[in-house]
Amino acid sequence: MSGMDWVPPSCEAVALLPAGRRWDAVRTSMVVARRAFEMLDVSERCAAIVDPLTAAAYWLVPAGQASVVPQWERLGRHVALLGPGPGTHYVGVPSALRHAGPGLHWRLPRDWSGRYLAQPHYLGAILASAVRFAHGAVALSSSCPVCAGESSRTEGAPAGDRPGPAELTACCLEANPACDHTTRSPANRRRT
Repeated sequence: MSGMDWVPPSCEAVALLPAGRRWDAVRTSMVVARRAFEMLDVSERCAAIVDPLTAAAYWLVPAGQASVVPQWERLGRHVALLGPGPGTHYVGVPSALRHAGPGLHWRLPRDWSGRYLAQPHYLGAILASAVRFAHGAVALSSSCPVCAGESSRTEGAPAGDRPGPAELTACCLEANPACDHTTRSPANRRRT
């Protein structure tokens, strides 16, 4: 079995399966998922699990591959990655035959690819766009240019070592708090 050819059980019941073994799961709200479906349905065309009771959607991705996608940290407030790590996360997986509600079911695009697993890098990029579209640009943290981790905005910093009025022009720099000291030299720190 290759990483993309997993299929759910064909029994009638919902199976409670652990994330991080055969696949990792990516969970988001239906508000974000609806926006993502619009983009994924024309390109990725993979299945997603819809849980109407909790108003959440789940995509399954090949085990271990999602953790290398840098977008997940930026999407943390709106998207959860369920995989290996401390504790075990279980996901309700509907039968391969259950394609409509009520209850937990698979959502299949019109021109479904036949895959139950999504490509993690592509899904991460689509979910970043969907979060931005559903909640605005401020919903996503920026990634640090040094380590690609989540960054935070620093308050006004000088524009550089240029003489004259430009030296007093404040701008905002974004960097991971752990990297922040490495991205600003003493000459570029705020002068008080």
